[in-house]
Amino acid sequence: MVSDWIDFTRWDPDELHAQWSAARPFPHVILDDLVAEDKLQELRTAVSREPHTPNIEHFYEMMASGLTVKHAVLADFAATLGSRPALDFIGAVSGKTVTRVEMRSYVYLAGSYLLPHSDNRAGVGRLVAYAYYLLPRESCTGGELELFDCDVEAGDVTATRPGPIIEPRGNRMVVFEVSPWSLHQVREVTAGGRVSLSGWFFGDAGTGPGSA
Repeated sequence: MVSDWIDFTRWDPDELHAQWSAARPFPHVILDDLVAEDKLQELRTAVSREPHTPNIEHFYEMMASGLTVKHAVLADFAATLGSRPALDFIGAVSGKTVTRVEMRSYVYLAGSYLLPHSDNRAGVGRLVAYAYYLLPRESCTGGELELFDCDVEAGDVTATRPGPIIEPRGNRMVVFEVSPWSLHQVREVTAGGRVSLSGWFFGDAGTGPGSA
């Protein structure tokens, strides 16, 4: 299970699945040093050359690539994430059957943020979300991924509490479950910049908690 980008044999899927299952407030794992340093630099260079446009809604503000990345290096990395070894690896870690992946590039400059939300969308089939950080931690102030612990009654979130705060360290990938209660946010970047390759692993549309 070795690709040009990621050597999946470095990790024990059973051990990571145990971490995933035990993680709170909802299943997640952190994979540090995902790619070799020379490959990381290739990705950084590619993102700097990828077109990004303002991506603004009522609960987020950042710069984003198109729905399909254009730079050949980024497209090749996305293809690796969508390859059979990667899908099998994510499936083994999460216990879910994933069949494809989507990836975009995001740039958070000072003032950018993503307010608390769940990635769950009815009928879409998102099962597992991921964020892969490219720049060193010292490149920005803020920009942490914050998870929330939710109280749920009759299928509705009735209360939330702050949970783990995960630093956006360079060459770190965070993978987490998508469900109606996997509430998370990207804290506001107050200085510098935060760059990530992010998206979702999907199952068949209409199945699993990602489409509830």
